[in-house]
Amino acid sequence: MRVHVKFFAIFREMVGVKTEWAEIADETTVEQLWKQYAARSPRVGNIRAAYAVNQRLVKPEQVLNEGDEVGFLPPVSGGASPKIKSQKLKVKSRQNSRNSRYSRIKNVSVTRKRLDLGALIKCVEFPGAGAIITFSGVVRDNAKGKPVGHLEYEAYPEMAEQAMRDIIAEIHERWPEARVAMAHRIGKLKIGEPSLIIAVAAPHRPEAYAASRYAIERVKAILPVWKKEFAADGEYWVEGPVAGELPPEKADAVVRDAEYTPF
Repeated sequence: MRVHVKFFAIFREMVGVKTEWAEIADETTVEQLWKQYAARSPRVGNIRAAYAVNQRLVKPEQVLNEGDEVGFLPPVSGGASPKIKSQKLKVKSRQNSRNSRYSRIKNVSVTRKRLDLGALIKCVEFPGAGAIITFSGVVRDNAKGKPVGHLEYEAYPEMAEQAMRDIIAEIHERWPEARVAMAHRIGKLKIGEPSLIIAVAAPHRPEAYAASRYAIERVKAILPVWKKEFAADGEYWVEGPVAGELPPEKADAVVRDAEYTPF
């Protein structure tokens, strides 16, 4: 049988494949298929991987079926510290009628276009909101004490947008009245340009702050987006956690420990 295989970021560079249809035996698991590719490119086996089937994270023992879309995901960017040297590629929550306008607007996006924070605010504002919190993650000119010229972001777009929806659903479970929207830009970004924007509206300030912080922590933990730094000494993929290895409780703990100064 055949499955549609996709590689991303450093895996794409190392294996030399972006996407292909692969012939596999019946009852092949996603991990067995991964090991077949790792045997062709041994360095790949030294990097932790997450597995996705039909744009959802799965366990290694997941058995593949005819026509499945299989994604092999390196550690997400996550705003984390370790770096991997780049290789040149040779080859739902319930909503009532009061919130119907919100539910009709696309509140997640992965795009190559410039991000529009004003549009995101309009997506979440509602008459009962007493606070609207916004977050913009921007490209800085240094990393680990070295100058950075620019960044390039790569994503598994469909899966990333679904992950954003999952994060918003988690937020609605914790803060039912919060309204959340987020967008991530991919492609080449210059210094000072925003790569991630998040807007949160809620009836009260504490809930808005908490939901915003939770959203940021979950994006860093699960979003299948990868960041390459173009620094003074070379090109590097920034390595964060493997998608799915950090549970929601980790973000809950960060929110609990955060201190917000009243104003």
